[in-house]
Amino acid sequence: MPNRLLVTFLLPLALWGAPEWLLIRTVDGTAVEGQTQLRSVKVESEGKSTELRLTQILSIHNAAPASEFEAGRIPADLAAVQAADRKARDLAVEELTAIGIPAMTPLLETLKDTDQHEPRPLYRLFERLMPSYADGFDRTLSLVRLQNGEAVRGKLPEGTLELRAADGGKSELPWSKIRTLAVRQKSVRRAMEVHSLRHCTQIEYLDTGVVLTAASHVDSTARGFVRLSWNQDGWATDADGLKKPGSDAYKTNLVDGYPFGALVGRAGASGSVFLLGKKAAKTGLAAGRLQLAVNDNAHWQNNLGTYSVALTATEAYDFGEAQ
Repeated sequence: MPNRLLVTFLLPLALWGAPEWLLIRTVDGTAVEGQTQLRSVKVESEGKSTELRLTQILSIHNAAPASEFEAGRIPADLAAVQAADRKARDLAVEELTAIGIPAMTPLLETLKDTDQHEPRPLYRLFERLMPSYADGFDRTLSLVRLQNGEAVRGKLPEGTLELRAADGGKSELPWSKIRTLAVRQKSVRRAMEVHSLRHCTQIEYLDTGVVLTAASHVDSTARGFVRLSWNQDGWATDADGLKKPGSDAYKTNLVDGYPFGALVGRAGASGSVFLLGKKAAKTGLAAGRLQLAVNDNAHWQNNLGTYSVALTATEAYDFGEAQ
């Protein structure tokens, strides 16, 4: 769980008001959650200063050069994404996504021109780092994502953040030490396609871009039909998963504790898996980045079909689009 701190931003012309919850990742990989009285952030964009109200902002992604910690993690993580260890790969994808823009160029330099992209987690990692609508020629510009769906690329302020812990202790953190920052939203909504081949528990989970808190409530509905063995209807199902084994060769309808073909989720790459199915209302989930997948075993190559998922998470953070 992130540390809960009261965060006060000491920036020029800051406006004070009701506190907002923030979730921050620093350049050394530390996560802190706390409150700020700041009302707006100034960003230098296209030769002018743009003042953005905090209530407009979903997330901020700092393009400052990789720290010593990040510079060590990026090549190691890129290697892990291409290796055979599934757990290490998922953790590497999650960390590279959190590092964000500084990992962009090393990723582009790693990608090779091949005819095989699906399923290939390294290939799909790019838009987790930089959404296409916000990409551009200048890779040194930070990214601010807004609630209206727009994005601002520019330079972040040079102020210092004063951190006040619950015991009254204070510390200061400059913007250059913040890699990402998100403003907690009362509710975050997503409409997503969970594909039975690309987003299979054996290959890769769909990253919703939603980070849950201990206070989050998740409501979801899923419609659709997937086929886990092409022409064999015994292996076809809705998001609740198979009610009985798909063929006589199997003695159970379960794999890893959940029905074949069911829609499942987890909070973070190392989080416990839970069932969502066609309709779910979840509270008390672990804090972390919400991920979704179709449940299957190692014979996933004959999967077809997609679940259309509508999801709402309250008291959550929006770090990016579903990828």
